[in-house]
Amino acid sequence: MNAFAPGIYPRSEALVQATRDLDRGRVSPEAVAEQTRRDVEELVSVQRAAGLAFQSDGMLGWQDLFRPLAEASHGLDARPLTRFLDTNTFYRAVLVEGEPRLETPLPAPDLPAGEWVGTLPSPLAFARAAQDEVSAEKLAANVLAPQIQAWTDAGAALIVLSEPFAAREGDVDELRRALDELPPATLALQLPFADASPILPALADARVSAIGVDFYSTSLDALPTGFPKGILAGMVDARSSALESPAEISRFVEGLVGREPGPVSLVPNGDLQFVPEPIAREKLACLGQVSAGLAEVA
Repeated sequence: MNAFAPGIYPRSEALVQATRDLDRGRVSPEAVAEQTRRDVEELVSVQRAAGLAFQSDGMLGWQDLFRPLAEASHGLDARPLTRFLDTNTFYRAVLVEGEPRLETPLPAPDLPAGEWVGTLPSPLAFARAAQDEVSAEKLAANVLAPQIQAWTDAGAALIVLSEPFAAREGDVDELRRALDELPPATLALQLPFADASPILPALADARVSAIGVDFYSTSLDALPTGFPKGILAGMVDARSSALESPAEISRFVEGLVGREPGPVSLVPNGDLQFVPEPIAREKLACLGQVSAGLAEVA
């Protein structure tokens, strides 16, 4: 059993201040880039100290899940601020201004091949961010597929597709069709901050190797016994600064393993950007501690 943390990680106070100073013309873009580099180095060190299986750069250069892809694509733009679910964060909704097509894939993190995890929006999430002015299938084929291929070629061990809308809508037909447009790669579909029970059975044969389940919103009983996919078990709450008990998580995971799904990995139940960086660091340490303890028992 392993643990890792996909998604957007909170920025340090120093990086937040540097970004604000850049907006006010007080520092140069190069200064912000240097602070971002230092934050990434620190985050990688924290992940390694926690014993996490895969590393992430925390997407510290990403403003939100959609904007960098929109800006790198012909026919897309990112402008109106839109609240993300029921959080106090916002993303720039995607405007469709032509046939969407990724022009230049976003660069891979500067991490060893085979040791890092990347995160992208799922095709359905991308379409919803664009107010459904373009289909999930077209975004999958023209934007996400070349990005996934580029990251796979650059050594990604896993690419997590974040999908915050499907469980709320209760229908995955559109999502499943769009996933079929993606290239062969090791993919996981994460369902953050939502009760996954209505759609888990329908995802049993989706074209991904693992499903990410938020077990703060989803009952363990909702997971069918013998579920054929791997499970990214959301075991620390990315929307709460309260720290979890490793002992309680371990007991829950033992029950989860008893339901005999595919391989289980421990992850946050969503992007850790919603908590302060020192709290996020503690949550990473908790995941690593639980993972190591369960590995010793096994």
